[in-house]
Amino acid sequence: MNRGRRTEHSRDKILQIGAELFTRNGYHATGVKEILTTCKVPKGSFYNFFESKEHFAVEILEHYRTIEFERWHTLAAQLQGNHFERMYQIIEKEIERFGNEQYACGCLLANLSGEVSQCSPLFSATIARSIRMVHDAITDDVLQCQQEGSLRRDLPADIVADVLLNHWQGALLRCKVENSTLPLQNHLTLLNSFKPSTEDIQ
Repeated sequence: MNRGRRTEHSRDKILQIGAELFTRNGYHATGVKEILTTCKVPKGSFYNFFESKEHFAVEILEHYRTIEFERWHTLAAQLQGNHFERMYQIIEKEIERFGNEQYACGCLLANLSGEVSQCSPLFSATIARSIRMVHDAITDDVLQCQQEGSLRRDLPADIVADVLLNHWQGALLRCKVENSTLPLQNHLTLLNSFKPSTEDIQ
């Protein structure tokens, strides 16, 4: 039992470090040798866990998405206010985090979407699935906001989620290019634009 836990721990550690390397350097600029050196694992152990570098990247995306979802829910549970206010505060914290990273890292899903989404059917399917799951999660958030009256209800929740997701992903890329969090700050302005007007509330 202990041996199994150590093996699984090693696998999770490789995924975590791999996610950091891919986020910082990109998929193509990160070689298996660099991954092995950074993780301090032998080549045989790596290929015992992962069939190839491509399959490794796919598992990283799945791992990253799970971790990010858990982090979002943990943050939301710690904050005060209605659902919209908590969403807003989380996004503010994300913008601060990207600024502290000096815009260099960004979001792994956004980075790989632009770099490898068309490289293979496996990448395309994995990235499409991850984006769909993120979109569905945002749709759920928008629905909760609409139900509590903190977001306008004249637009379908999935359309609002689509606009917010597309804007955020684009803002992340501009953030890296321009070395500024202003595109992300503008995302907060967009989010506020979906708040109901006084007439809607009445």
